[in-house]
Amino acid sequence: MTTFDYLLAALIMGGVTFALRAFPFVARHLIAHQPRIQALGQRLPVAMMLLLTLYAMGVHRWQSLAQGKAQILAVLLVAVLQLWRGQAMVSILSGTFLYLALMNGWLGF
Repeated sequence: MTTFDYLLAALIMGGVTFALRAFPFVARHLIAHQPRIQALGQRLPVAMMLLLTLYAMGVHRWQSLAQGKAQILAVLLVAVLQLWRGQAMVSILSGTFLYLALMNGWLGF
């Protein structure tokens, strides 16, 4: 292939990628009022957080509960903050900070 062929292929791939990523924003006014889309918008963020949490907790093979102490405490903090405040960003950042603090020994546990 010549340089022009590579350039043309890159432009086509870039255009297709841009179009696929822009489509939800362009079609938003067409699909925003669909009941299924609204139901997905309400349930999908929580479902994704749950799946990621289950995956993250499941990839480790703990021999005892003490080995998973940092992860369990961080997950509990995220769950409590999410139920109490309902702010995903605050919950996730707090859980992440707690996990890092426990893993690095910043809190002395």
